[in-house]
Amino acid sequence: MDRTTPLTVTDLTRQIKSALENVFPPLWVEGEIADFSAAASGHYYFTVKDENCQIRSVMFRREAGRLSFLPEDGMNVLLLGRLTVYEARGNYQLIVDDMEPRGLGAIMQALEKLRLRLEAEGLFRAERKKELPIYPACVGVVTSRTGAAIMDITRIIRDRDAPLKLLLSPALVQGKEAPDSIVSALEALIESGESEVIIVARGGGSFEDLLAFSDERVVRAVATCPLPVVSAVGHEIDTTLSDLAADVRAPTPSAAAEMVAESREGLLRGLRIMASSLTTAARVATGKARSRVAAVSARLIHPRYLLEQGKLRLDDLSFRLISHTRTHLTAYRSELKHLGGLLNSLGPQAVLDRGYAVVSKADGVLVRDPKQVSTGEDLRVRVADGSFDVKVGSREPGGESR
Repeated sequence: MDRTTPLTVTDLTRQIKSALENVFPPLWVEGEIADFSAAASGHYYFTVKDENCQIRSVMFRREAGRLSFLPEDGMNVLLLGRLTVYEARGNYQLIVDDMEPRGLGAIMQALEKLRLRLEAEGLFRAERKKELPIYPACVGVVTSRTGAAIMDITRIIRDRDAPLKLLLSPALVQGKEAPDSIVSALEALIESGESEVIIVARGGGSFEDLLAFSDERVVRAVATCPLPVVSAVGHEIDTTLSDLAADVRAPTPSAAAEMVAESREGLLRGLRIMASSLTTAARVATGKARSRVAAVSARLIHPRYLLEQGKLRLDDLSFRLISHTRTHLTAYRSELKHLGGLLNSLGPQAVLDRGYAVVSKADGVLVRDPKQVSTGEDLRVRVADGSFDVKVGSREPGGESR
């Protein structure tokens, strides 16, 4: 390269970046976290430092999501990363692919902070926990295919001659790949739809060996599992965060098998007890039903009696109706006779019977005034027993015509 030709800032920065990345392969760096910031994008930005120097660092969302703890300022960590240059500012930085708390104390401190955070979210609340099925037909198991846990569980099932199916979903139970493996195995059992309860198990081991079962991804998967989960990790004295999130915690894998696998003899004994209870309940219910039937029967009335009562009631009503009708007819007849007599007394015939006469002209017009007739006019006179014709001889106003 011609050293007399000037470089642009971009060219120089890119050459430095290329040289830096080629000289430094992925490496481990130990230091203390400072200026930690979790961006809304899910990326982590921080500085890793010691007593003399510091390096800006970034951990992208995908790698950050795999951590079982939340980094914070002052935490001593071991980082696996790659050196590069952030071209926009010309700063070199460490791109972190993995992070571990440095030292047992730091790990326990990180786990305690995770526990408190998950507890605050309610993942360990008692009211969230589901009851185990009494007689499951299929039990799913998440554990190593070759570990002691599956052997202990299988032995208990076999010794008890338990009438159930054991469905193994194998998973890594130790190491960095274990959390993702455990979560995948748990999801596979849920998707299969066969299991009624799931045992998440692992044999004994050191504190570090059991860390996969305190990983946040595993804890959340156990807590949100739609099926009841029994956590049986390590020995009785060991406690992981999965134990707190599970619906039931068993001290050992063998104890977990005993919780979900009722022996055949125990099942038969339970069926006999249930049959006896059902028989007793049926007898009591039958006795009560008979008593109720007897009580109701005593209050029942024969239909024939009801018909007879109906007939008597009908006859009584008919008699009362006829009597009532006759009484009213007699009263109506008496009233009608009275009105007829009154009408007759007021009619023209009664007047004629008293000696009066009715005079009418030839055209039938009644004569009420002498001025209505003329001398010599023919008139008809009606008396009580008949009528006769007369001729007007003379007339006198205010008096009778002659």
